[in-house]
Amino acid sequence: MSLLIQLRYRIKAIDTIKKITHAMRLISMSSRSRLKSKEDPLREYIQTSAQLLEKIKIHAPDWKNPIINPPSDAPGNPLIILIGSQRGLCGNFNTTLFHFFEKSVLTDHKKGTIQIIPIGKKAINYAEDNPLFSIIASFPELNAKTISSIAHDLLELLIKNEPKFTQVSVFSNKLKTFFIQKPHETKLIPFSHEGEHYNNNANGENYYWEQSPNELLDMLAYQTIEIHLHYLLFQSLLAEHAARFISMDNATRNAQTLLEDTQLQYNKLRQAKITKELTELVSSM
Repeated sequence: MSLLIQLRYRIKAIDTIKKITHAMRLISMSSRSRLKSKEDPLREYIQTSAQLLEKIKIHAPDWKNPIINPPSDAPGNPLIILIGSQRGLCGNFNTTLFHFFEKSVLTDHKKGTIQIIPIGKKAINYAEDNPLFSIIASFPELNAKTISSIAHDLLELLIKNEPKFTQVSVFSNKLKTFFIQKPHETKLIPFSHEGEHYNNNANGENYYWEQSPNELLDMLAYQTIEIHLHYLLFQSLLAEHAARFISMDNATRNAQTLLEDTQLQYNKLRQAKITKELTELVSSM
């Protein structure tokens, strides 16, 4: 009887776990769908901003910004921004990213500390556990509501930091397909606005402005950097929701398989017990 009771409790526990993973699967898909609906407007904004920057740059061809295009003879002061997930239960989302980061950065690292800004609780925990990292700032709350504020705060830090950063690299996950999240390195500084999301069709349109061309270009360049940071955070969060959906979907399927096997084992044991009791009853007559 004790084994039957154990199996009964196990069936209830597995069924409860299955309901939880199924609920988390639905939540992940819902969160991803809401976030995905904002991707096209964001891409359009990035493209428009880059086009405007390119058009106005025609009026100041010698323009250079010392923050986003640091002098080549400046002392090296690199910075790394590492975007992980805020929560777990998303498969190898963080593990693959951290492995890619270590292979790209730590392999060739010889001495000194690495200046890093981790984003997301998992990235913060990873950075705090490594004595090579010097954490400049951290952002533990990464979600759809905080993307804009994080991008703005990062831009402010890049502008105000002394000495100025000569190189800024962002390590994050991107969606290759819905089922594949691929770690990726983005060189943010020195900044080049010619990329996969930009369509540079600059022409000689006339513009009238109160500021000088250099002042206006500085403002547009900072705005382009900020929206680029926003897009990288957006892509990472989108990939996180997809990874969590896949992980919870696999967990739900495994729970269903285990539930069926345990239920079959319970039925066999229960039937054997009934048969044994009937046999003993008939033998005693």
